[in-house]
Amino acid sequence: MRFKNLMYGLSLIAISVFVFIYGSSFPDFVVRGNKLPGPKFFPFLISILLVIMGSYFVITSLLKLKKTKMENEEKITTKKGLLRVLTIILGIGLYVPFINLVGFKIGTFVFATVIMSIFGVKILKSLLYSLILTVIIVLIFEKIFLIPFPQKFLPF
Repeated sequence: MRFKNLMYGLSLIAISVFVFIYGSSFPDFVVRGNKLPGPKFFPFLISILLVIMGSYFVITSLLKLKKTKMENEEKITTKKGLLRVLTIILGIGLYVPFINLVGFKIGTFVFATVIMSIFGVKILKSLLYSLILTVIIVLIFEKIFLIPFPQKFLPF
């Protein structure tokens, strides 16, 4: 577990560097000569939080690594785990073209159901959870923030 935590911490730090570099290209928000939190604020905040959490994982893993040998570490990757990761990557790659084909609501419902089923959630529970997830996302973004989602051949 220590090695996994170390890799997780390093991954968080790498993601935060990417977010920081990408977010630095966002414009400043200046109103009447006053610099206010603008589009850069949230990515920078997330980036700082990711660095803090990643550093915590790296430091605790290295401290525990010094106390014990890494030879007793459990197997890091399994065939089933690798297959799940590849399936998720493929699913995410197919998700965007799929929602362009059938619309956001149906695409998200199908995507969430398939992903949950891959991770071993029973089909009825995955259908229910996917429906709840889709409804919550639609309520928040379409009804509260008034952001329309892509719709295709079905009117909902």
